[in-house]
Order: sequence, then structure tokens, then C-alpha cells
Amino acid sequence: MRELKDIKLALVGYLNTKPFEYGLKTSEHKEVYSIYYDNPANCVSLFQNDKVDVALVPVGALPSLEAYKLITNTCIGCDDEVRTVVLMSNLPITECNHIILDSHSRTSAKLTQVLAAQYWKIDARFSTIKIDDLQDLESDEAVLMIGDKVFENENRFKYSYDLGHYWKKMTGLPFAYAVWIAKDHVSQDDIDLLADDLQKGINSIDQVIEEQAQLEPSHDLDSYYRDNIDYVFDEEKKKALGLFLSKITEVLAV
Repeated sequence: MRELKDIKLALVGYLNTKPFEYGLKTSEHKEVYSIYYDNPANCVSLFQNDKVDVALVPVGALPSLEAYKLITNTCIGCDDEVRTVVLMSNLPITECNHIILDSHSRTSAKLTQVLAAQYWKIDARFSTIKIDDLQDLESDEAVLMIGDKVFENENRFKYSYDLGHYWKKMTGLPFAYAVWIAKDHVSQDDIDLLADDLQKGINSIDQVIEEQAQLEPSHDLDSYYRDNIDYVFDEEKKKALGLFLSKITEVLAV
């Protein structure tokens, strides 16, 4: 039997990561994992500051990272509507002059800017805030929300634009919002163990839905987990990742 080392990992604390969490917490090697929960942007910081060895990070942060390796064939992705990465407004998006970005995710913020420039072709002003601090929108404003807060706020606004859907319309490709990365020193044995446990969590989606439905009875979690979130980091999503990173360079010059 191989010797297992403690794996410190950063995991986004959203509903869409619950299958990953389930796989880790029900693993026969669960004592190996030390899990740090945070929002996507802070998961990147934990990785950059060497607080964790492994992290689920938004793909928009990858250009800012110096040393990492992509691991596992799992991700947080979609192949059309993702449900919890949404631009909301009270006017059509083409009439909005100011877009407020959610500070919790670099990927969704950059995807919004790419779609604004190349799909909707609008020249909007952008600003970033903690969405919890958001008050009412001005008539010509739109706001990007990600994660569980979409469920809580989606009925507040007249218009809703699912970023996964519009990326698919623009490119014909699926999208990967977050991927697993590791430090160079993390062994292949540890990566294989993690990959197995993450996959077991994805394969236990029925149990995840049952467990989460007791905590969030007002959300349509069955449809969310089965129809919106796609956890497979396949060749099409890898192609989409490369395209997205190139578009960031085109649109944002980063």
C-alpha cells in the first residue's frame, strides 16, 4: 500500500462543488485531505501564497500564475446554460452603459468583458464590487452575479443573460469556469487519488442532490446538477479554455 501524504486543497464553497466535496469527505482516505473553503478569487490567493498544494481555481486566473500543473479530468463547466453565472439588468444588455462585476470570480468577470466586446458589441464601463454590498441598480446598469447568490437574486431583475449560453452561441463550444491545479511537488500518486475521489463524488450525484435538497429546498437542484453543470474536463473544454485565454488577451490586453 502506498504512503499517502496530507493534501492541503482549496475548494470553492458553492453548490456546484458539492459533488467534489462529497467525494472527498466519503473517501476511504478522507483523513488525507485538509480542505480550505473560499470564493474563487481567494482560492487563487491560497494557491499563490503556498497555503495549499492543490486548488480549484477560475480559469481566468491562470495567466497570473507562475508555476502550476493542470490535473484531473474534472472541472466546473457547462455545455450551454450554466445557471449560476448570470448578467442581470432592467434594460436589454445592449442599452446598458455600466456593468458591475462580481469580485468573487476573475473568470466570469473576464468572460463578461469578452462577450460585451465580441458578442453584444457594447462599449460599457466596468467596475467591481462585493455583490453583497450592492443596492438597487440604476436603469442603465447591469450586474454580474455568480454562484449561489444567483438563486437568491434572479427574480429581482427584468433581464437575465446566462454567460454559458452566450459563450456557446458565440463560439459553438462548451466552457470550463474552474479547473484543478497542483504545485509541482505534488506526486502523481496523490493526484491519482484525488482524481479518483473527485470522480466518485460526481458519480454520487443522486446522494448529493438528496443531501443538498434538505438544505436548499427552494432550489431546483436536480436540474442544476444534471442539466447545467458539466464536470468533465474533456478535449472540447480544453479547446474552449485555449480560445478563452486568447480572447482575454485580445479584449483585455493582459
